[in-house]
Amino acid sequence: MKNTQTLHAAGTGAAAIQGVNTEHAQTWDAVETYFECITTCSLDDGECITRCVEQLKDTDN
Repeated sequence: MKNTQTLHAAGTGAAAIQGVNTEHAQTWDAVETYFECITTCSLDDGECITRCVEQLKDTDN
């Protein structure tokens, strides 16, 4: 019975780690998309850069 509890706890930990890895990957995907967006903007185009920042904020929600 003690072994079952240990396995259950280990399974729960693995699921938590997987959730963190997924969240981490999504964050990096959003950052990559942001940098792709701003590289298409002119440095003088504040609206374009603002739009990219807004897209990055929206992916956080």
